[in-house]
Amino acid sequence: MGIIRKLILKEWFRFFIGSVVSLFLLVSVANLISGFLRGNVTATEVMINHFIEIPGYLNKIFPVSCLMASLFSINKLKTRSELTAIFASGYSRKNYIIDLMFASLIVTIIQFLMSSYVSPFFKSHRETLISESTHKFNNLKSQGLRSSTIGSGKMWYKSEDYFISFTNYNQIKRELYDVTIYKLSVDHYLEEIQAVDKIFWEKGIWIGKDLIRLDDLNQKSFPKADNSKNNIVNLYETPEELRQIEADITVLNIVKLWEYIKQLRSSGININEYLVLFYDKFANSIICIIFAILASVSIFNPNRRSSSFGKNIASVFFFTILYWLVYSYLIELGNNSKVIPVAATFSVPLSFTIILMFIFSKNRKLSK
Repeated sequence: MGIIRKLILKEWFRFFIGSVVSLFLLVSVANLISGFLRGNVTATEVMINHFIEIPGYLNKIFPVSCLMASLFSINKLKTRSELTAIFASGYSRKNYIIDLMFASLIVTIIQFLMSSYVSPFFKSHRETLISESTHKFNNLKSQGLRSSTIGSGKMWYKSEDYFISFTNYNQIKRELYDVTIYKLSVDHYLEEIQAVDKIFWEKGIWIGKDLIRLDDLNQKSFPKADNSKNNIVNLYETPEELRQIEADITVLNIVKLWEYIKQLRSSGININEYLVLFYDKFANSIICIIFAILASVSIFNPNRRSSSFGKNIASVFFFTILYWLVYSYLIELGNNSKVIPVAATFSVPLSFTIILMFIFSKNRKLSK
């Protein structure tokens, strides 16, 4: 039995690696050509950005490669009549499927680690390696708590004893624009409002230009108004902390992402988009196992050689397009809060699992 298992896993991993290499080269050529056609980046920056995006490419390639590995490895065993010999020797279809589950589980673990830790780590160093990468590669998908996600058009942030809103933060000049600060008293009543067109970081403090202050708002008397050209603004946040507030959350590993989500939830902010990103790391890993098993249903007909190479290619193309179209559509619905995050991310894996359960229950006598 050990020799049979070794043969099955050897064929499966050989086709898996071949599929990964083939699809990766195809994706790489397309992305590199697209990058070299840009007029605002150098060839070196294109290459660096390509290497940073490699874990993201592999996250898309691995599920499809699991599907192709199962299809082509089984087809090869069929054409050489080895699959019939395997089952005739007493090796059950159940054991065959368990072997495929074991192989795809290894891929699933690698996929999860890449999407949860490796890819965020690479992305977090993009700005260091490529100056102004966000503007140069403006088609790159990023997610974060930015001003566009808030109905007022401003970025809101809660600190220890005040709320602050602003339209934009210039990381290079260390300047905040259109700033409003709402300070709270000890008993959490609004006591002061500061409005300023721009504040900037200078010698370790924030300086506001043309600052307007309304004080004593929590008193029964009429509020005090004050207007000054330049004044110190008491903000606890440093420029580095403000940069992190607006940072792309795809650079956070899965642990920090969950902490970020909990922080937003406690502030009453809609977190559906971020939960979709969090659950996607699990769903996109589990689908590797599901695809590997789904493509193995042909073992219930080991003697049928009608499953030609052309039909296998057509099957791969069909399931790949179906998966990415439906899954991408549901992810978009989840990001827009039209579908709950769990349904948006796990509906497709669950659907394929139900299909597998139906197929296995129909062929349960042959699976032994």
